[in-house]
Amino acid sequence: MAVETSHDATVAKVQPSFEIPLVDFGRYLHGSEDEQKACVDEIMKGFTTSGFIYVQNSGLDPREAFQWSEKFFALPAEEKQKYPNHDSEANRGYSGMGVEKVTNADLTKEENIEELRKIFPDIKESLEIGSEAPWGYPEKPYENHFPEHLIPGFSKGIQDFYVNCDRLHKSLMSAIATGLGLKKSYFEPQISGGDHVLRLLHYPAVPQSLLTQEGAVRAGAHTDYGTVTLLFQDGSGGLQARTPSGQYVDVPPIAGAIVINAGDLLQIWSNDMIKSTFHRVVSPPNAPTTDDGKFSARYSIAFFAHPDHDKVVEGIKECVTETRPLKYEPVLPLEWMVKRLQATY
Repeated sequence: MAVETSHDATVAKVQPSFEIPLVDFGRYLHGSEDEQKACVDEIMKGFTTSGFIYVQNSGLDPREAFQWSEKFFALPAEEKQKYPNHDSEANRGYSGMGVEKVTNADLTKEENIEELRKIFPDIKESLEIGSEAPWGYPEKPYENHFPEHLIPGFSKGIQDFYVNCDRLHKSLMSAIATGLGLKKSYFEPQISGGDHVLRLLHYPAVPQSLLTQEGAVRAGAHTDYGTVTLLFQDGSGGLQARTPSGQYVDVPPIAGAIVINAGDLLQIWSNDMIKSTFHRVVSPPNAPTTDDGKFSARYSIAFFAHPDHDKVVEGIKECVTETRPLKYEPVLPLEWMVKRLQATY
């Protein structure tokens, strides 16, 4: 289904109830009161219909982070495997090809997990990175293991990008609070602990036959766990979001813009006013190929922002009405994340 765009404000209009606005976030950061309000309205339009927005003029530039990512994934396999992601609670380290299969199955049923293992694994490798005390966050009982001896400057480059992503996350959450009719600072006490995950992703070149098999995807359909996800794509594309009618539509890269989608815990907080939407990564219909006929490699970076793991998330009373009764029990973010991750890896 084609994506319609306008010159004034690029907006993906797939269905009347599914829009992905292109938001000039500079208006919220530096604009007048009227400009800030208009920006908040656009953000809420996206998050309450599709669960997605594009953001430009955020002050965040991913180009250097992509360079660090390419250097890491170019390391020999034996080097990357020295930093395995084997602890769901820590969620740090390297995951090799085919280790992960993202899912939203009912994870309380063992047969669902076993059935999932029979499906195509996701065709990607990743490095998960968490916050550290020297970066200005509370002390955590986990460590990042950076190959600094092989990639000098890697840890500082990643630190800077992580902190800048979190700064944008906090600004977005203040805008969302305003859009929900709350004080701008409403979420601050619950998003200060740095319990986020920065994920570097590499989708390697693969034979076309592998990705044209029925059911094969680079990353399976899923929702994200936390508040919002900041997604930085290269120009290859492949991201798709699911509409309310069940169709998957492209969320193509826009130069200079970040794709941002809402996560499960923000949907719980807002009592379903904000949508946590299923999405997946496939090879685009016109994916570039290598000289030997393979689908070309692609890179992306995701910053999965979460509430503090020890702070309870429950429906905001202003989001509960007679026509929208409370839909969720209170949830502890760490328990939610670990439950999802244990079936993913």
